[in-house]
Amino acid sequence: MSNHPQHGDHQHAAHQHHTDDHQHGNAFAIPFFLILIFAIIELFGGIFTQSLALLGDAGHMISDVLALGMAWYASHHASKSTSSKHASGLTHKELYASIVNCVLMLVVIVYLVFEAIDRLKNPHNVTGGYVMLIAFVGLLVNLLVAKMLHHHGEEHGSKDNLNHRAAFLHVLGDVLGSTAALVAGAVIYFTGWQAADPILTLFISALILVVTLKLAKDIWRTFKNG
Repeated sequence: MSNHPQHGDHQHAAHQHHTDDHQHGNAFAIPFFLILIFAIIELFGGIFTQSLALLGDAGHMISDVLALGMAWYASHHASKSTSSKHASGLTHKELYASIVNCVLMLVVIVYLVFEAIDRLKNPHNVTGGYVMLIAFVGLLVNLLVAKMLHHHGEEHGSKDNLNHRAAFLHVLGDVLGSTAALVAGAVIYFTGWQAADPILTLFISALILVVTLKLAKDIWRTFKNG
């Protein structure tokens, strides 16, 4: 008689573990598809409006798609007992995904800076009204994804996981990028000052650089202590 409850407890624990892994995967899966869909919309919107802020945010969102995809993949393998782990407790795939995420961020920053400088020398005619509309919707999408990832971090205690933080960092960068694009569109729409687009792009690039370097420092410290 006593064996049945134990067997039931074992089945319940196994089912709970499977459910937790499924929910952990969904924490990256849903944001992945949301960002992918809007990245495509924003890319075409940036081309149509000739807005560097929108194109930059679209480029960053595309890098987010790769970042979230890698985070999703690394998270899936982290749940397997066969996954090799670093001394910090993270799997090697999680650490490598975090490193690639940082590199992608730096590539996007370099592109935005060079393009913004060129735009200051050779202004483009940006359609401010459409920029505002697209950026506003993008801001809502990014805030939703950021909330989902933050909630997952709070619930599962993964706030200090570099893989999770790297993905969350990308989305926060998108929130800033969408905000900058929204402000740039508003300034251009109401004042006609085209320089607002590249100037705000440079500003947001600097903000993204600061948080990216902080993450890179944390990754380096993790490897050094390992």
